[in-house]
Amino acid sequence: MMNWLKIIATLTMLSFFSNANAQGYCNDEGVAVEDADGVITLTGNQNDADCAFAPDEYTIKIYKMALCTTSPTRPTALATYDVSSCVDVISSPDGQDVNLAAGSEMTLSDVTRPANGTYSYGYILMANTFGIKAKKQFTNTMHTYDSGASGNYCWTKDADADSSDSEETWTSPAPFVECGGAGGTAGTYTETLDQFGPSEYTVEATPVTGGTLSADLITDAAGLLVTASKTANRLFGVQTFTTPVVVTSDSTVFTVSFGVNQASSMWYYEDTDEGANQYQVYAIGSGPFSSFMTVE
Repeated sequence: MMNWLKIIATLTMLSFFSNANAQGYCNDEGVAVEDADGVITLTGNQNDADCAFAPDEYTIKIYKMALCTTSPTRPTALATYDVSSCVDVISSPDGQDVNLAAGSEMTLSDVTRPANGTYSYGYILMANTFGIKAKKQFTNTMHTYDSGASGNYCWTKDADADSSDSEETWTSPAPFVECGGAGGTAGTYTETLDQFGPSEYTVEATPVTGGTLSADLITDAAGLLVTASKTANRLFGVQTFTTPVVVTSDSTVFTVSFGVNQASSMWYYEDTDEGANQYQVYAIGSGPFSSFMTVE
């Protein structure tokens, strides 16, 4: 039945955005704005700015994706998650790498056809590492923190770090990003998401296209919610679908769509010593992505 149910990852931008060069979600009017060509303009202090954008590449590792008739029970520090109402659609013990390059399409492996039925929920079990390749243009002068090159472009470098490293003292020049001219070439920055914020290891249900999505950082060995940084090695996400997924005998294609128009964001601050609207950049790291499922 593998060929009967073709699993396709249709990697598209959410909402009306159709490709990585379309206007993104770096759009905090008067503070951070991305135009239709993907060029970002920053103004003033960015402490509360909402500026996330589409990377050129966004690689994740998927272990499981499933459909559920009732909501899975999320993990706690004492009890693992309960997915007894779910049926696996993708199950890859070793994981399969997926490059969420906006607008691309691929066929995923380790697929099982779900039983006919109505599914109002889904879950994904994936690695908590993200490979990000991005290069962004700005109207501002951007500086590689704090003794590196400057210019109107910034791009990722080949490097690895934990998200909690942002709480520590940064080295100079920043090892994860470089800013300069148009000729710069982006490398792959691999970020391990070991916390969502200082001592935060869970995210409650958040609106996404097609429903809501929650997320928990866990360990593979026990399936428990972690309680310290640098200890998670899996990300467990539960989606509640606005429109249930209905599988019938006539269903032939199961499509998993990933929204990546907010899948990367910068760590940066305004440096008024350099001049108004000039910024020191530490890194371009991961931002939120979402997924939704449809059956034809």
